[in-house]
Amino acid sequence: MIKTFKNSKINDVNAYLIINKQLNKAILIDGAYRWESIFKYLKQYEIILTDIFITHFHHDHTIGLDKLALLTGSAIHIHKFDYPYLLDKTVNESQNGQVVEFDNPEIKFEIFKNDVKLNINGFQINTIHKGGHTPGTAFYELDNKYLFVGDTLFIDKVGFHKAMFHNLQSSALKSLIDQTCDDDRFYASIDSILKDYSKHLVYPGHWKQGFKANDVLNNKNHVYNKKINRHFS
Repeated sequence: MIKTFKNSKINDVNAYLIINKQLNKAILIDGAYRWESIFKYLKQYEIILTDIFITHFHHDHTIGLDKLALLTGSAIHIHKFDYPYLLDKTVNESQNGQVVEFDNPEIKFEIFKNDVKLNINGFQINTIHKGGHTPGTAFYELDNKYLFVGDTLFIDKVGFHKAMFHNLQSSALKSLIDQTCDDDRFYASIDSILKDYSKHLVYPGHWKQGFKANDVLNNKNHVYNKKINRHFS
């Protein structure tokens, strides 16, 4: 069972709670600023959260996961290249007044560099490092059926990357994207979703979840098909 927690105040950002009802255990992918609602749900249904997976370091996906990890004892999985940004007080929302505690030594981290295959709570989870949107952007494949892709591809658009900001005025967001996004890897990761995982249900970081590659490829208005900003090979 995949339960989605959305936050309409932040571009319908998604958090995904993946529950094994027989074991009453769960894993979580991203946070969506909904950690309190997620914790309440876990308590209400007496579900044990064992692991948290982060697709990328951006704050709309990570805020509150430190608190959730401390409350539940869950391990946090994140790629090696994005881990330092969780601790960086210039980008982790500490700079905007959020209390961020990813540096708490009581939090258990599973920091991966190479792709790994895991069996957790009866689920087969493959970590797939893609980079692009951020240096450590990771996809998570669940049971060879579902693909969680963070902010790389959406049903009607693609995620932030450098080319989108070329003609825009300087801003904190533009600076962050310029410093941490690799457009070539980003474009390649979109191609990979559409070609290598064409039969999977895609669960993105924002908006509608559970679409397939053909939903993108058959949409003539999708930026991927319009080749906007640069050629998607």
